[in-house]
Amino acid sequence: MSVRKVKLAKRKRLVGRVMIFLSLMISGLCLAIALSGITHQPAAQTLQVQNTTSQVSPDTKTEQKGASNPQTPIADSTSEVPTQEQPVKKFFPPAEYEGQLVKNVKLSTKDKVVALTFDDGPAPKNTLQILKILKKNDIKATFFWIGRMLKEYPEIAKEVAAEGHVIANHTWSHSYRWMSKAAAAREIDDTADLIYKTTGVKSLYFRPPGGILTNGVADYAKKKNYAVIMWSNDSIDYRPYSAKRLVNNVMRRIKPTEIVLMHDGGGNRSATVKALPEIISRFKQLGYKFVTIPELLDMELKEKEAASKSKKDSKSPSLNSEEQDVKGEEKDSNSPPLNSEEQGVKSEEKDSNPSSISPGPEASPGNGIQDLPDSPSPLPSPHSSTEQY
Repeated sequence: MSVRKVKLAKRKRLVGRVMIFLSLMISGLCLAIALSGITHQPAAQTLQVQNTTSQVSPDTKTEQKGASNPQTPIADSTSEVPTQEQPVKKFFPPAEYEGQLVKNVKLSTKDKVVALTFDDGPAPKNTLQILKILKKNDIKATFFWIGRMLKEYPEIAKEVAAEGHVIANHTWSHSYRWMSKAAAAREIDDTADLIYKTTGVKSLYFRPPGGILTNGVADYAKKKNYAVIMWSNDSIDYRPYSAKRLVNNVMRRIKPTEIVLMHDGGGNRSATVKALPEIISRFKQLGYKFVTIPELLDMELKEKEAASKSKKDSKSPSLNSEEQDVKGEEKDSNSPPLNSEEQGVKSEEKDSNPSSISPGPEASPGNGIQDLPDSPSPLPSPHSSTEQY
């Protein structure tokens, strides 16, 4: 036999052995699968019997009834528990101020009040430092927010709202340029929506960036019933002044009612943070009370209502006394017949005693009723000129 044939025979035997080995492997695998199915079948049947028994068992009927109730969902460890709806906090102006421009507020009361306002936030570091100062002095302020800043720092915004301060709208981008109605609407509405989604606050207080009233945003805000809030006292902290200069800017010409403009965003406000405690201290020494913008408007409105009521009350007594005087004279004019009879009796008595008669004019029947002079008109009420906002 040649070498070539020997090699071919060896290869055939090797291939045959491999095939036998593979067939044995496959057979073993199939056998293992079959045995596994036979092994698990009794357990499955036992489990089915147990489940059937538990359904019939009176001890578990109540549990099964609760589990099958579609109104009682069963949540696993990974499911989210729905949170309750976030409560809405509203900062809405009185109806008299809706859609109005408020430059300043004048009160005739002896109380001196000041409203601290902060623009261009929320911002890191500055806003948080201002919050600490306000909390230490138990003061609530009004914050006018920029939408893009709120989007960037929502956690700071939540902290401001949680402290109970008033939140207001300051547009989305703080732009001074003229805007179309659609652009102005986006600037205000997008900011308002984000304020609500972030803090649960709905506010109708607005301050135009830079105090500009002619670029479209203020007009849109008025149409949406915002109270457009300006200021009466400018700290000028948007310029690189020292803290001492900022204090002097605020305190140099103060009035009994002040709306102070400051900033917690828009740049480095470290001078504002440094000046704020001194500004608060100065106002306190002068007897000022710190209020928010809504509180300030409520105070002015109540004072106007009280003044209007006092004017009405002052008019009503004078009118009543005049009516009573007229009625009294009319009553006297209706009583001459009775008086004339009494006078006739007295004259007869006098006739019986001539010495007692004194000459006098003959009484005329028409003298009993006299023409009443025109009653004086009631005192004119002083006209109080109300400043238009």
